[in-house]
Amino acid sequence: MGVKYWYHPAETITFLTEDNEETSTVQICTDGSKLEQGVGAGIVILKSGNLINSLKYRLNKRCTNNQTEQLAILRALEFTENIELADRLAKEAARNSDICYNRIPESEIVHQEREKNKEKWQQQWDNSTKGSVNKNFFRA
Repeated sequence: MGVKYWYHPAETITFLTEDNEETSTVQICTDGSKLEQGVGAGIVILKSGNLINSLKYRLNKRCTNNQTEQLAILRALEFTENIELADRLAKEAARNSDICYNRIPESEIVHQEREKNKEKWQQQWDNSTKGSVNKNFFRA
């Protein structure tokens, strides 16, 4: 990747655990603009290269460009802290033995039935004496 496409260090944040192991990478791209029409801040938040959210704020026209960029960074940090908290809570819930929702998606049932059918077919094929010529060509 050429220098032209590098992220600015202030726009890329890596969260580390207490053990100093990298657990997730969140990229925050921020910018502020001051135009005749007004003043605004923009934020793009990516996690592992995927867009998580984009935010925009309009500020009072008397605000400086520096103020807009500082606001964008602060809002982005608040948002990413919420993402990390939600991620941590979801992992804790996944480890919890109490299931509060037990409806299985139809796609999972279809997948399970297909797998059972494949296993059943394979057993029938393995146990059959018919098709011995074919078995020489199609070994499992």
